[in-house]
Amino acid sequence: MSNYLETNSHYWNDIIPEYSAPNVESFIFRFYGRILKFDYGIDGTAGENVLDFGCGQGGALSFFNKLGFNCFGVDIAKNDVAYAKNIMPGVADQLMVIDPKPVPGECYFDEKMDIVISIQTLDFLTNSDFQTVIKNLYDNMKPGAKIFASMNGWDMYYRNHAQYVEDGLWHVEFENGRVSYDIYLNFIKDKTEMVEKFNLFKPVYVDYYDSSFREEGSELRYTFFGVKE
Repeated sequence: MSNYLETNSHYWNDIIPEYSAPNVESFIFRFYGRILKFDYGIDGTAGENVLDFGCGQGGALSFFNKLGFNCFGVDIAKNDVAYAKNIMPGVADQLMVIDPKPVPGECYFDEKMDIVISIQTLDFLTNSDFQTVIKNLYDNMKPGAKIFASMNGWDMYYRNHAQYVEDGLWHVEFENGRVSYDIYLNFIKDKTEMVEKFNLFKPVYVDYYDSSFREEGSELRYTFFGVKE
């Protein structure tokens, strides 16, 4: 259990260096159009600061960058951050590789954030490490800032191939010819637990997205949108 972060980091840095995800996901541009812009009038023209915790290759940030937002990103995967820097050279110095182990009180950048997104990233953490990260994100945000995050749902098919370890974490290990997984993940039982996980923030919308391909099973993720009061 003590090496779970090393296992996850090895997966993202060494096992799948060929992984490619440069495009924005549909739930990101819908979050922008249906919530940020429609509910709050935030469209990027004011150059709001956006932090993507787990930015990967910058698909989401590139979308926000083109809209005029001031983009920041952190990730544990060196290859992915290097790719993101290449496609967004104007904000390359605002994209950073971080250590997999969360550090209490960590300040990612000098500037406070107006918006934080974290998609399919926070669920790689134990409950304890999650609390460290979410407090760090909270402290890195301005009053009134918005957060949008997603985490694995309880019915997601990965859990069918997992054994519970401790502190909210499951060891996922399987191969199906398409992918080979040896990672640790957290799963959220329902919307109530999602609100509890993000209890530093005022909840506004708690929703979900799901898909299934090749009959592999549900890819359910719960989403949380809230505000720092």
